[in-house]
Amino acid sequence: MLVMAHGFGVLPEDFDAFAHAVAAAGFILAAPAFPLTNQNAPGGQLGFNDLIHQPGDLSFIITQLLQAAGTKGDPLAGRIMPGDIAVLGQSLGAATVIGLTRKNCCRDVRVRASILSAAPLIGGFGSDPISAAGPPTLILHGTADTTVPYPIAMQLYSLIDPPRFLVGIDGAEHADALESQLEPPIAARAVGQRATIAFLNAVFRGASAELDATLAALAAEGNVLQADPGPLSGVNR
Repeated sequence: MLVMAHGFGVLPEDFDAFAHAVAAAGFILAAPAFPLTNQNAPGGQLGFNDLIHQPGDLSFIITQLLQAAGTKGDPLAGRIMPGDIAVLGQSLGAATVIGLTRKNCCRDVRVRASILSAAPLIGGFGSDPISAAGPPTLILHGTADTTVPYPIAMQLYSLIDPPRFLVGIDGAEHADALESQLEPPIAARAVGQRATIAFLNAVFRGASAELDATLAALAAEGNVLQADPGPLSGVNR
């Protein structure tokens, strides 16, 4: 299962085409709207300070989905394994996922993999540093991002332990990897989809060779790649 966390002032619907592509690869997706930072929030997304509560929102969603998966007769019954939970965040949603997976205040050990797209390094989750220890992590970041410049992704990569992967998407801007609704996908979203599916397959299905091949192909197409896989499949930290 992949839970997706949107950025500031947008909607989960912006993930629609990306989410359908990942779901077609065999993964259940959930894309909730945060109460005070989505596009339709009361007062016009004035809830930036609600960021501290958003990791808890994701944990609540995970709990509810696992309960549904364990309830006989529920459409999700038997379809979500407790050990197969990944989270993906874009922009402010990526900061939320960092809080959920690498900060003392908010860590949810049920999360087995994280994907961070256009992640800012912002505070709001306590004075402790971002923990190097955490789940296997894929970082997606556009090399032309002017909202969160690409060097931030390189800094984030340097702060965390393996398994870690960074795909710098050539020429992509802040939201291109996830929020494009064009079909067929623009090049940036195609890169994001391919990297995400291969990463999830490697973590949850043991398909490390597929991930290696996908990342090599993306690098050959002009994207920037850094990878330190370590012991990827079955990692739980």
